[in-house]
Amino acid sequence: MKKQILPTLLCVAATHFAMAQTTASGTVKNENGQAVVSALVQEANTKTATYTDSAGFFTLPLTGNTALLVSAKGYKDEKVSAKDNLVVVLKHGKSSAKELTPEDPNKAAASPVLENKNQGSTFFNVSAASGSLFNISHKEDTKGSRYLIGDGWAKGYVVDKTGATVKNDNFAYNYDKINGSLLLTQDKRAAVDVDRDQIKSFTIYNKLDQPETYQLVAAINPTHYSQVLSDGSKYKVYKFTKTTFVKSDFKTDGMTSTGNHYDEYVDEPTYYVLNVKTAALQKISLKAKAIKQVFAADADKVKTYFNDHADDDINDTFLSNLADSLN
Repeated sequence: MKKQILPTLLCVAATHFAMAQTTASGTVKNENGQAVVSALVQEANTKTATYTDSAGFFTLPLTGNTALLVSAKGYKDEKVSAKDNLVVVLKHGKSSAKELTPEDPNKAAASPVLENKNQGSTFFNVSAASGSLFNISHKEDTKGSRYLIGDGWAKGYVVDKTGATVKNDNFAYNYDKINGSLLLTQDKRAAVDVDRDQIKSFTIYNKLDQPETYQLVAAINPTHYSQVLSDGSKYKVYKFTKTTFVKSDFKTDGMTSTGNHYDEYVDEPTYYVLNVKTAALQKISLKAKAIKQVFAADADKVKTYFNDHADDDINDTFLSNLADSLN
């Protein structure tokens, strides 16, 4: 009976998508015409919200209201009518929305919930990040992305907490690396944030159409998913990627210059090996010495593998294939 929970809720999500077709979009600027980054755009009297991207742009699926509240640190709040192609001008001053105004784009906004009335539980949250995901308009030279699949969507599937595999060809996925949300969409206009308590793992097909599987490993990070590079009976290998937003910081005095002209999302990967027998989880670097130490119990096999792959780069693929060979 429990295995029906997630499929049932996917139907609930589909019903929501069919209703949430109205959107508001636009740009938030200050009095000098400069883009206001990470301004909070919220549908009035709801918790439906999104942030502006590095160009001040936003898109927000609406639930029915016609007014938007726009707030940002250092600016007075502004209330405007919801429509497409808005230009919202914020004046410098004090915002009243202290708890809702983010200091940086790495923070997640409050979001409304979709409830499964039959089960009496909450499994999906409407994604507060959805606006900037569907119509990303970065500065022309913004580098990287907060999303695993960039500004697109990919096919995939979920394994729920009971172990049941849930597939639906009408759904597509992306993963928000900054706030740790698995995003699911049907129409590529609105998204739901799948409750991580209901997920054992999820798989997304990357741009090369190769499957990447992710699990929530609390010992590595309790709120963000880790990629599974190898999942065997002896060793499990994980890659955890921390993504941070770095604003452009270019400065010049006419003689010398420092910093970058562009905003950037920076990925910092870290690797872990779990010894299934001992339950020991070790953080490692992609260095031959570190890898040999963590797999010391199979030293002879590891030595042979290194000799057979002496010309290979030591990267994700090398570590994954090595662990698979030991398993």
